[in-house]
Amino acid sequence: MNLDELEVIQLISEKTYFEQIIDPLDIYSDGDFLIILEDRRISFDLPLVHILKKNPLTYFNSKGVNGYGPMEIPSADMFNQLESDSSFLIYSGTDRKFVKYDIYDSSRLAVSEFKMPSSNTVLGYAYLLPDSSFFGIPTFDNHKYLKVDFYGSEIKGYGEWEQIEGKEDMSYFHHFTLNDGWFRTDDDFNLFVKASIFRDRLEIFYPESEEIKIIDGPSLMLPPFEFYQPNDGVNIPISNPFRYRDVYITDKFIFALYGGFSHDHYFKTNELARKIFVFSREGQPIYNLELDRSISSIVVDQEQNKIFGLTTDEDPGIAIFDLPEELR
Repeated sequence: MNLDELEVIQLISEKTYFEQIIDPLDIYSDGDFLIILEDRRISFDLPLVHILKKNPLTYFNSKGVNGYGPMEIPSADMFNQLESDSSFLIYSGTDRKFVKYDIYDSSRLAVSEFKMPSSNTVLGYAYLLPDSSFFGIPTFDNHKYLKVDFYGSEIKGYGEWEQIEGKEDMSYFHHFTLNDGWFRTDDDFNLFVKASIFRDRLEIFYPESEEIKIIDGPSLMLPPFEFYQPNDGVNIPISNPFRYRDVYITDKFIFALYGGFSHDHYFKTNELARKIFVFSREGQPIYNLELDRSISSIVVDQEQNKIFGLTTDEDPGIAIFDLPEELR
């Protein structure tokens, strides 16, 4: 099915503004709370992590002292849920460090930290699993996904990069950057989804069966690109429309935020993404949710029947959409 042919549902939002949130990149869910990660380029003295209470939507706490010292982070790049209801991990890719925060602790400093282990294969994106292994996407490996133990030794690789006709000399890093995007999991690590930013591709990985399901479209064409040295990424023209902007997984559905706008369009209009393609967990496309405003990252709460998104206007805030009856 062509995703552009899906049944369309129009969603109308309300926006809530918080002056503490400056330049947000990602929004996550942790029980009764929303976790907001800031761009590392904000003022050095400001927090990189915000905690909001969902109901009612209120500012609760801030975390993340900027720096390279103990319990500090120079960037907040990925959220990792823990079994505890009161703590979570943030991965700082700049210094390859996981830090643990307690939601109810008054300090902005982390309560503990540990470095990613040294490994022959670096994981560009990684989650710490309950068995203390890491699962993620390697930056320079023949496998698309990799599981390593807590000490950095490879346990198993999954899936291999597909050869592209006429570009058989691409390095593994070229494939990694061409397919770069958003990497998310569900609450129980039973399903992982990668949504590509440069091409119309959604990949679903099922750990139990080790199956990788690929959903291509709306466009089946690769973006124009060039590549040079093996350790350099691919060069994609700035005019190429950005595709997926985020993905969120519930116990029933996969919600994939879709853009389709170029960098030039965003620069002129602040429009980044105004569609959410909804899939079953088996990868069957179901609906196209059209949004009344542009957002950059999403959380879907099926207890409150709400979709929360980061707005992309001049004063970014939280957009709140009612979840359609068909998806409750």
